[in-house]
Amino acid sequence: MKKLTGSRRAFLFIAVIIISILSIVSALSLYGNIELLLVEEKGKKAMSVTIAVAQLIQQDYTSFEQLLKTEEYTDGSYDAAYHAKMQKIFREIKEKTGIKFLYCGKRISQDEIVYLFDGEPPESELYSPLGSKDKLDEMEQLFYQGRTSGYTPITSYSEWGDLLTGMTPIIDPSTGEAVAHVGADVSIETISLSLRSAKHLLMINAFIVIIITSLIIYRLLWMTPLFSENDYLTGLHSKGYQERFLEHQIKKSINNGKSFPLIMIDFDDFKLINDKYGHHFGDIVLKSVSQIIKTCTRSVDCCARYGGDEFIIILPEADLEYAALVCQWLQKETAALQLPANYDSGPVSISMGIALWEPGMTPEQLLDRADKALYHSKRTGKNKTVVYSGDLE
Repeated sequence: MKKLTGSRRAFLFIAVIIISILSIVSALSLYGNIELLLVEEKGKKAMSVTIAVAQLIQQDYTSFEQLLKTEEYTDGSYDAAYHAKMQKIFREIKEKTGIKFLYCGKRISQDEIVYLFDGEPPESELYSPLGSKDKLDEMEQLFYQGRTSGYTPITSYSEWGDLLTGMTPIIDPSTGEAVAHVGADVSIETISLSLRSAKHLLMINAFIVIIITSLIIYRLLWMTPLFSENDYLTGLHSKGYQERFLEHQIKKSINNGKSFPLIMIDFDDFKLINDKYGHHFGDIVLKSVSQIIKTCTRSVDCCARYGGDEFIIILPEADLEYAALVCQWLQKETAALQLPANYDSGPVSISMGIALWEPGMTPEQLLDRADKALYHSKRTGKNKTVVYSGDLE
């Protein structure tokens, strides 16, 4: 691949940095949105489980109320059959839903509860026996005050890990007071795994975007000078490139003391071709002759479209004799040019003027001499080549 230099390399470097920053920021923003969605999904799941369990309890509120009003949970002081049935239901729901912890507690003070049901097996170290106490945090107290279902933010516990808790108050039908609640804890380990996968995928995608976008910018930067150095229609060099090439060649000739010729070419009666056959046909003629110019010149020569139907050829380290041979070859090949069948106006012809650069001559002076030679060629019959001499002034 062609190397970039100077300002284009700096622009590419800055563009890659900006693209990288934007891609990473976008990936992180998307990552944050995914995290919020996953947390919301888990929170709603935990909350929906507590709503369903609370409704189940409310269906047999009489039995629940007896358990609720018991002060000391000793043998014979509560309905053991009802409690056993609910314990079994809690365990089944916990297993089927994948909830980490499922429990029900009654509120005994502003910030304290007593466990009534627990979805853990009795033999588990995590099991909270009937009547055991626990604290209510500020968020859980708000659910009691608002008597609404909801879920808490992710909370870290040293013994249980990071949990997200769904909660639904149980309302006393007669008083409308929140007297107990169902809680469901969801472990965010699954969220962490999902986020880790999403993070890796987002970083890979961001990296791919950076690479692809950088390559596109590189290609565009590489093609920019290509387009500016070549004429869009003929594929020859542009006028801007020809001007830079001529200046460079003059400097080189000043150093080595060698002259070089410049050929200026113009179509004969090209306007008539456009008027009679249309500009599309005229473009075909221009491209065809441009291909002939490429064929008849060396790789070191500068062949450029000067404007419209005019062309310039700069022949480094050549002489007038060689330039005359090039012109002779060009005229021969142009006359033999095969054009579409509807063209019936005779052979296409070109007129040319040659000027030789001499020490002390500027680009403008050299072009002016070639233009005068070309003008003399067209004025004296066309389809010919004229070499500049002082007599043409």
